[in-house]
Amino acid sequence: MGRALLGLLKGLIVGGGLGYGLLKLGNPDNVLVYIVCGLVGAVVGVLCGRPPWRAETFWTPIIKMVFGFGVGAGLYALGHRYVPNLYVSVQGFADSVPLRSGAVLATAIGALYGLFVEVDDGGGAPPAPKRKALPSADLSDLDP
Repeated sequence: MGRALLGLLKGLIVGGGLGYGLLKLGNPDNVLVYIVCGLVGAVVGVLCGRPPWRAETFWTPIIKMVFGFGVGAGLYALGHRYVPNLYVSVQGFADSVPLRSGAVLATAIGALYGLFVEVDDGGGAPPAPKRKALPSADLSDLDP
């Protein structure tokens, strides 16, 4: 349960920060939003789960980042297409923001993908099997 909340929090911070940047840019509706949502997925993929310095190989964090970019951009495409056209009031920034905008979807993508990656990759490595020492031979009984 703790790992799930940690992944959710990390994803909310990354997605919310980049979503806030989109909101300050005037909530664009072009290829920039796909890139930003892809960056949300890439950064969340690296930050959540096992830290990069504890990965088994050098390529594991890179693969998580590339896959996360695709997941972020793909989830934005699905959300922009299928989320209902409802509006949320955000005081101080805009009169209303649609749920299918990049600012809202970047936050949701960060939270959901962070939750998934942390639960999937967050566990420690399985403990190595213990090796039993062989009994030592008593050489004192042998006469030279």
